Amino acid sequence: MDNVVVFRALADPTRLKILELLRSGERCACELPSKVGKSQPNVSLHLKILKDAGIISSRKDGKKIIYSATKSEIYKIIERAKNIK
Repeated sequence: MDNVVVFRALADPTRLKILELLRSGERCACELPSKVGKSQPNVSLHLKILKDAGIISSRKDGKKIIYSATKSEIYKIIERAKNIK
């Protein structure tokens, strides 16, 4: 993972919400728009940015696309950033 790309991907509140939803495990892309309060096209853009940064991965399950975090270490970065005052 390129650090600059990762930090840019983490710099958006919607992407952080998506990552929090993925923290507990895999999620279908169809669940995410209502959970983060954004449109499906908007969420798709955020998912692409996270995926391109290597933070999440996807797999197909029939017609559904399932997303998951690739490395749990990303949550340590997020927690540390929350503690900066």
